Amino acid sequence: MTNPPIRHVEVHWTTLWRVFIFIAFVALLYFARSAFAVLILGVVISLGIEPLVEFLDEKLKIGRTLGVLAVLVAVLFIVAMLLYLVVPIVLREIGGFTVHLTQAISSIPGIVIPNINVQNLGLDGILNIVGNGEPISNVISGVFRTLVLFFGTIVITLYLSIQKEGTEKMLKIVLPAAYERPTLAVFEGFKKKMRRWLGTQLVLSAFIGFSVWLGMWVIGVRYPLVLGLVAAILEVVPIIGPIVAGASAFLVAATDSLGLGLYVIIFFLVLQQFENHVLVPLVMGKSMKVHPVVVVISLLVGGEIAGFIGILLSVPIAVLAQEIFDHVAARKEQNVA
Repeated sequence: MTNPPIRHVEVHWTTLWRVFIFIAFVALLYFARSAFAVLILGVVISLGIEPLVEFLDEKLKIGRTLGVLAVLVAVLFIVAMLLYLVVPIVLREIGGFTVHLTQAISSIPGIVIPNINVQNLGLDGILNIVGNGEPISNVISGVFRTLVLFFGTIVITLYLSIQKEGTEKMLKIVLPAAYERPTLAVFEGFKKKMRRWLGTQLVLSAFIGFSVWLGMWVIGVRYPLVLGLVAAILEVVPIIGPIVAGASAFLVAATDSLGLGLYVIIFFLVLQQFENHVLVPLVMGKSMKVHPVVVVISLLVGGEIAGFIGILLSVPIAVLAQEIFDHVAARKEQNVA
């Protein structure tokens, strides 16, 4: 019985170079993740404001450059006014909210949480908590770095929005000719889905946040503004987010009265029924729906890799990955057919 011939596998230098370039590219993405995050965030924001810019340019005839500047100035003005009006109230409420929530959780049998008096910490104590024990100089350096990234995002958004299809033109410049057509096809699908997701998510978060603030204020629950902000932020996380927001409001209300906590439960149940059966079908319609598991996993992975910026970009990157997989699957079906 003869042994089968030994097959030799030859690896060409071209393949090795491709593997090396791929590894180097992945390493570059990791070490320069903040810069790439700013780029992606700028692309997402430019996609979000594109409908407003087109309306100002095509309907009101004020010019694209002036339209982009008007939209960005309006957005920054609204954000600045909200910070000026809301932040002082939030800072006054957040200390008491944290204390009451901690006390409520600690009252549950089997759970022990250190008692931290946030209201008496002072500036140094707050900076110490925010910086995880880092020196104040490091915290200030982190704040400065965040400001640089913020203004970098604004500049990139400005450049990508001034030109019509600015992102597509940038991709055409940087991509090799062989990859231009499939990349633009993937980006076109990503652009449509992200516009729909951004619009619907902003509407849902704003409505839920305002409703929770107003409802808690009318019912008489303390810290209604903080609870409204928590509900608006957690609205991004499907299913789990509203439950956590409602549980937080219930714990705060239950420290004053179990009857008040019951009213909070009834309020959140009615609000969720209205959102699921009226608001979501009305706002979303045929828009893109991201699977809840994809959203949760994306948020966890993004936060682990790049912190707060990773959380901001988690859903857009997940949508982009899904669009890439759909494009590859469609190409395979075409080749098989």
